[in-house]
Amino acid sequence: MRDTKNEKKLEPLKKAFGDLYDKLELRAADLTDKASIMKAAEGVDYIVHTASPFVISVKDEERDLIRPAVDGTLAAMEAALQNKVKRIVITSSTVSVSNQKEKDKPKDFTWSEKHMSDSSKGPHIDGYSRSKTMAEEAAWKFKEENKHIHDIEVVTINPSLILGPAFVGAGFTSGDIIAQILLRKMPGVPKIKFGLVDVRDVARAHLQGLKVPEAANKRFILCKESLFFKEIGVILRKTWKHQGYNPLAKELP
Repeated sequence: MRDTKNEKKLEPLKKAFGDLYDKLELRAADLTDKASIMKAAEGVDYIVHTASPFVISVKDEERDLIRPAVDGTLAAMEAALQNKVKRIVITSSTVSVSNQKEKDKPKDFTWSEKHMSDSSKGPHIDGYSRSKTMAEEAAWKFKEENKHIHDIEVVTINPSLILGPAFVGAGFTSGDIIAQILLRKMPGVPKIKFGLVDVRDVARAHLQGLKVPEAANKRFILCKESLFFKEIGVILRKTWKHQGYNPLAKELP
């Protein structure tokens, strides 16, 4: 974490770990500060790298999305190499799988762990998707180029849009998307479909990525189901209408 003394940032950890919180050793690390990541990883046997900017609207994609994602991942990989870490689990994304130019998409529109998004700049891919793809590409390339020194086991977890119970109330992009639907802040319900996965399943996948020997050097797509915005709104309406929230009031009685 960036600041080990920031009580606002520490509170979710305290909620999550409960009585075990006092057994944690917190070390400061910042995606834009390679030295801090190298220092944080000293003496560790395993690394789980989960940090990457997820911001919908940015002024400078290279500065705000791509460089922190790629440089932070490479710093984590260098730390793994320096400490002879056995395995690193990296949070990637389905956007690192499914963004290809039209001519290169699977003919049956079925993607698997074998597919990698085309990270070249163009209308087929947005800034966030480029950042996640380039970061994952950098990790696999680093592993290959340095395996003669130490062959790091790499596992990537590639989730779709992560939803579910949060230890923080607001201020994170996936939660803000749901809040905009729930509070009817969108001018309409866009005809867009998202793959969805529960945050608890994502957490379990990271743990299994560390523990399961056969997971080494593999990618794992996580997606429970795919829903349109309107379908998400219907679920939110059924769940929260009794508290006065009705995101689809104009469309449903």
